[in-house]
Amino acid sequence: MIFALDLEGCIAPEIWPVLGATYRLPDFALTTRDIGDFDELMQRRVNAARQAGIRLADLQKLAHAVEPYLGAREFIARLRAMGNVVIISDTFHEFSDPLAAKLGGVNLFANRFELDDEGIISGFKLRIRGQKERIVSGFKSAGFKVAAMGDSMNDFSLLRSCDFPVLYRPVDALLREFPSGARADNLDDALAHFEAAKARLDETGELL
Repeated sequence: MIFALDLEGCIAPEIWPVLGATYRLPDFALTTRDIGDFDELMQRRVNAARQAGIRLADLQKLAHAVEPYLGAREFIARLRAMGNVVIISDTFHEFSDPLAAKLGGVNLFANRFELDDEGIISGFKLRIRGQKERIVSGFKSAGFKVAAMGDSMNDFSLLRSCDFPVLYRPVDALLREFPSGARADNLDDALAHFEAAKARLDETGELL
């Protein structure tokens, strides 16, 4: 069994709002809860960084200081006792690799930035955007059952393609798409849903 998790907003705070608060840039503070179109959201962030002349290295100093939510490392450890854990997120490796390490070295599927000669973000390579469903389908083709957790509409394909979706403090639009989906307001709730699903899998061979 594989547990496929979103990162920011689920097991760690959103990184961009931290950057927005420090640099006082409203476009940094926006997240996928504010703008569902990830390309538009990222272009606004890139433009803000370029106009302010902020280098990636400066942003990383703040991003790398972000800590997982309280109890997140233990949550991951409990999931690992039941199966494999991966993070499939629209975050960026340059920001979130240290977070993955703090969580115990979880495998992270994420995007990459493009930089100009001065080390300022000039663009991005969306290695994950639109690929979440394909990644999950690959796991399922290999014979794994997949349980997933997400909080925003950018997690829609991840949740739609898995065998057992958990909606973590979901936005209203996500609730409308998964009216009967398991809902969690904290990591203890999420763990209880996953444990129940694993018990059903062991007993019946199915997650639902």
